[in-house]
Amino acid sequence: MGKRKRHKDDTVHPHSSVSQKFSEEHNVGEGNDIISSLPENVLLHILSFLSTKDAIRTSILSRKWEYLWTSISIIELDGAYPLAAKKKKRHLLDFVERVLLLHDASDIKILILVLYKRVNSSRLSSWICALIRHNIEELDLSLHWNTQPILPCCLFTCQSLVVLKLSMYWSLKVPSVTHFSKLKTLELSNVTFPDDNSTQHLFSSCPVLQELGLVNCGWKNLKTITICIPTLKKLQIENELMRSEDVVSCVTKIYATNLIHLDCFNCLIVDFHLHDLSSLVDASICSYDDMLEQDLVPRVLRLLTGIFNVTKLSTTSEMVEYLTPVENLLDRLPTFYNMTHLVLNSEFCGHHSIGVLMDLLEKSPKLEFLNFDQGFDPFDEDDWMSRRVPSCFASSLKTVRIADFDEKPVEMQFIRFLLKNATILESLTLCSNSEDMKEKQQRKERKVQLNNLPRGSKSCVIELIWS
Repeated sequence: MGKRKRHKDDTVHPHSSVSQKFSEEHNVGEGNDIISSLPENVLLHILSFLSTKDAIRTSILSRKWEYLWTSISIIELDGAYPLAAKKKKRHLLDFVERVLLLHDASDIKILILVLYKRVNSSRLSSWICALIRHNIEELDLSLHWNTQPILPCCLFTCQSLVVLKLSMYWSLKVPSVTHFSKLKTLELSNVTFPDDNSTQHLFSSCPVLQELGLVNCGWKNLKTITICIPTLKKLQIENELMRSEDVVSCVTKIYATNLIHLDCFNCLIVDFHLHDLSSLVDASICSYDDMLEQDLVPRVLRLLTGIFNVTKLSTTSEMVEYLTPVENLLDRLPTFYNMTHLVLNSEFCGHHSIGVLMDLLEKSPKLEFLNFDQGFDPFDEDDWMSRRVPSCFASSLKTVRIADFDEKPVEMQFIRFLLKNATILESLTLCSNSEDMKEKQQRKERKVQLNNLPRGSKSCVIELIWS
């Protein structure tokens, strides 16, 4: 590459460590500015790997770089200054304004904006309107202040938005004219829904929505939420922070024939009615709330019945524990004809929960993988060998994993029961962090003891892992 005459304003900044390092490593002479001679689309690709602030800083490198940042398509602005002084706040808002309003005519694909200090509604509206003019595709707004702003109506009719994420501690006021023609992902965090009708109107205004996330939203004003979205493939509902009686009374009806993934955390705070989830592949149903005093059995049974088509189920021991008072539980549980994977992602414990687990396994005739992801320590220590053997032990169960294994009596009872009756078991993995098994020799001795236990499957491999 030939040398060119350097313009006096085209000098690499003396404090640019990036340019110095490049020059030193490649023995570039004073007249060679190899990076700046690259095509503009390549330079923009390089900028895409930098933070927005660093991309703007490149404007000092040379004349060619001066306005290059105004064409960047991904903008991330995190004003994480909850205790910032007024001067810093003004500087931040001016910076946001400069980035958005000085952007050239090219499209802005993604904007991630996190603000902790109040921005007046007119200023916020001008930013959003500017984004819409630039055909914004993904908008992630996290606005952490208490005063209710007014979001511009044009946001709710944006024709270019594919992903919209809103995190804000206000009531979400949905305009009467709302239509997201291309929106495929909608995630709402911490918002309060004002009433049943506005919520229904929002969901029905997303004709091609595929992913919906509702995280710590306030549902106290609602009696019924109806999510009827035929195109929906993934639904996430988390209610970790909710504890009020108003929320408990809320009924959520879900009609989603194409739903594949369902993720519900603290789900029993809301009463779910699931309809025709025939496409469901995996579900994570978790409840860690032991503060609810009402009878949860109907909700648990209704929820399990609604997901009976699932292939993989992740749940908690608390969900199992809720069913312990049920008489003739085996007759009331649905049959999980397609389920091959069952994961218990909290320590399996509780009074009389072993019986519920055995009933659940009996209702899973094709189960292949059973994972006690946080350990196995139920309070029951009765005679395992007298229990009914689930049919999947002889027909399908191939892999079992137990975390936090430390040779408690109840663990060993279950392992003896499993090894004796799981006739096609291929793998039993025991993960331990006990100091007694820290040394390889100690694990080897324990493994020999385990291998000497009576077993129905001669091909089963027992693996003991210390972590």
